[in-house]
Amino acid sequence: MSMRKSLLIASTAAAAATLVAAPATANAATAKTPTKVTFGMSTTWDAKLTISGKVTATNGTVFPAGKWLTAECYSQQQHKWLTVKPGPGQKPLVTRVGGAFSSNLSVYCSHGTYRVRFPGDPTLAPSTSPNVQDKRINALTYGWKVTPRNIRKNGYVYFSGTLKHDPTPGHYVPFKGQQVYLYVKLKGEKSWSWFARPKTDSKGRFSGKFRIPKDAYFTFEYFGDKSHYYDAPLKATFVNVR
Repeated sequence: MSMRKSLLIASTAAAAATLVAAPATANAATAKTPTKVTFGMSTTWDAKLTISGKVTATNGTVFPAGKWLTAECYSQQQHKWLTVKPGPGQKPLVTRVGGAFSSNLSVYCSHGTYRVRFPGDPTLAPSTSPNVQDKRINALTYGWKVTPRNIRKNGYVYFSGTLKHDPTPGHYVPFKGQQVYLYVKLKGEKSWSWFARPKTDSKGRFSGKFRIPKDAYFTFEYFGDKSHYYDAPLKATFVNVR
């Protein structure tokens, strides 16, 4: 700071003119070409996300290949933007010659609002796409119950739960008329088999029963539809046969 002050004090009129002109020259040297990002998206019942779009330079030059982009979604639950990171076997968003990009990713946010950002480079200015709203909504099962957990051979195990969805983000209400599959995997077996597919009643409730010959694992799955994501528990429930 002291050096800048001493230079200003000692400057002549010519030196002052040079100092004034310098910023304009620097700005001209660092000016970047404005860019524009547009994209579309689609989702599936099992939370697969497809994003495709294009980045263009507004001066009409051909946008180069190999520019990395970032997909983000706004979480209604966390109230912030989250980066949609590629999972195993998924490719990041990278431009092709001409600026086109596409990738198959995974859904990160229920009721998510998505956008794509280009971070810029030494010659191209950064830009962010308009927001795109995910039209598919969440479904959740409440009160999943398996009873009893310890039982005699060939006794009945009973199942129940309540399926809800949130047409208004975060406000879950009963989801009636939906089919929920109940699955069993007997101890020693490698594959799951469905044994019942009850429909939810007006309050979203479903139930079922299974006559159990030996130790077994149980789970359920709601497969979603054109406007809802699927739901399934994170882990199966074990029932011990005495």
